[in-house]
Amino acid sequence: MTHSLKQVSKYVLGFLKKVCIPESCVLPVLKAGSSNTFVETVSNKADTLHYHLDRTYPEVLSEEFFENAKAKIKRLRLGVVDLVADITEENFYGRYSGLNVHGWTGEKGVKAKFRFLVIAVKFRNKIIPFYVAILPVGCFKAEYLGEGVEWFQTLGIKARKIILDRGFYSGDIIDTLKLKKMKYLIFVPKKKLYKYMLESVEKECVIEYSIKYSKDKSTYHAETNLALIKNVKGYDWVFATNIFLQDAEKLVKIYKQRWNIETMFRVHDEARIKSKSTKAATRLFYFAISMLLLITWNIHYKNTTTFKLFIIQTYEFFFFKTLNIDYAQPI
Repeated sequence: MTHSLKQVSKYVLGFLKKVCIPESCVLPVLKAGSSNTFVETVSNKADTLHYHLDRTYPEVLSEEFFENAKAKIKRLRLGVVDLVADITEENFYGRYSGLNVHGWTGEKGVKAKFRFLVIAVKFRNKIIPFYVAILPVGCFKAEYLGEGVEWFQTLGIKARKIILDRGFYSGDIIDTLKLKKMKYLIFVPKKKLYKYMLESVEKECVIEYSIKYSKDKSTYHAETNLALIKNVKGYDWVFATNIFLQDAEKLVKIYKQRWNIETMFRVHDEARIKSKSTKAATRLFYFAISMLLLITWNIHYKNTTTFKLFIIQTYEFFFFKTLNIDYAQPI
């Protein structure tokens, strides 16, 4: 077990070193994650940590997170995989300003939200994130998604397809995925037009469809196929896809595989570090370090212990390390 936690230590310290965060900050960061609280609450190192985070950039954090995940994924020697992507949000309750803070209704005290894009490899029952980014207000999601797919293609493994929910349905994203030569399955929100289409379908059909979109003051048309499927699991489905199956109903089964990423986000919240900062690098750092721990747990410990216990024991390992005491708690 000690050897295993030494590997975890290597992953965490390696990430901090790459983004120029002092090793002295790792213990309060892990303590805050294991307690779901603020670094300021558990340590006097918050000012030091934020001083260094103010001198880094979100793009650097995304790149170094990828490099860390890349090393882990390559060791797994995966065959053909699927990709899943989703956007998760963190609530913000105070006054806010800045390009990375998305205004909200104020319901339940939530004044704004931070949004993070995560792209992950899905292999059997494991979800392994390799790309994280904080999304600015008004950004083109297609650019971030395209970057993540491009980085994945440097891993030396193949993807059958990428599975996306309704928030990714746009002509820009479809054209981006086609440019990257990626098969895709995107859940389409059932607007009035698609409801009319479904009314004329007996069971299922696939039609050619063109989506008009604007970008950089120009108008484009993305060509795709719409799969319309009625009454599967008590629901009518519409997908945009370039996957061709004789039985379109199987697309529903494929789409349901992406729900694992939503479970992953709920697990990730068990290590969420709270912050009052509105700075993009700070928010992304806290999000990424928790996600880094989740990757390690998912690969090595998922079948033997809970994620919460794993992050607590990881913190304890670092704590005893500072005292030069061997940590022998089994994991």
